[in-house]
Amino acid sequence: MMLISLSILDYEQDLVANSSDVSKSKFMPIILDLIRTGKISRIHIDVMRPPMIPHRTAFSLESIQSMYQSLSDKIPLAAHLMVNDPFPFVEKMCSFIPREKRENFEIFIQRESFKSEAETVKALESLRKLDFSSGICLNLPTSTELLTANIIETSDVVLLMTVPMGAGGQEYSEEGSKRISFFSKMFPSKNIAVDGGINNRTILEAKRAGAKIAVVGSFITRSKNPIETVLDLEMILKQSS
Repeated sequence: MMLISLSILDYEQDLVANSSDVSKSKFMPIILDLIRTGKISRIHIDVMRPPMIPHRTAFSLESIQSMYQSLSDKIPLAAHLMVNDPFPFVEKMCSFIPREKRENFEIFIQRESFKSEAETVKALESLRKLDFSSGICLNLPTSTELLTANIIETSDVVLLMTVPMGAGGQEYSEEGSKRISFFSKMFPSKNIAVDGGINNRTILEAKRAGAKIAVVGSFITRSKNPIETVLDLEMILKQSS
């Protein structure tokens, strides 16, 4: 069964406005209701900073800490670090995530953050030494050649973007399906995740291509009834099994 990870990028502005206590955000009741469905495997936090994501900053460290404190006893979390230098962020997250609980906190780093295969492998190994679940992400415009076997084998999860990263609500790219198929066949035991343009149609495309995890954002968060949308996605996946 494909897992659904909920991206909360659409809720970012209000969550950050309530960084000192995200439980006061108008979106927190929706997030909690979605968690209670039991159909969400993780809460996915897209951390963006220039210059990797030009003209866009998303999620302060204070808001991540507050979300961790509010949600970590209810569901695992993931932070997708779309930043040039991820480790200052990782070090600060270490200050509020106890080592014994880090296996339930997934950190995705970008292949584009590093100049070489060796640097990327070292970064993934560092995440493991800190006891985080480690993920590597490849942006859609980046050549698949940069995602080598050594990098994939060192990571716990491979996240493939099916849109150019940096904004929600984009249209799923068929090139993404080709990438999912390629890597899932090359590494059949590896958890392949997909992020970008996932809806009730493209989630099946991604699943058929070999993805095991779907990061779903705007299709759920912009729907009139997010709970019903999640339940519908789960039913679609179940019927396709």
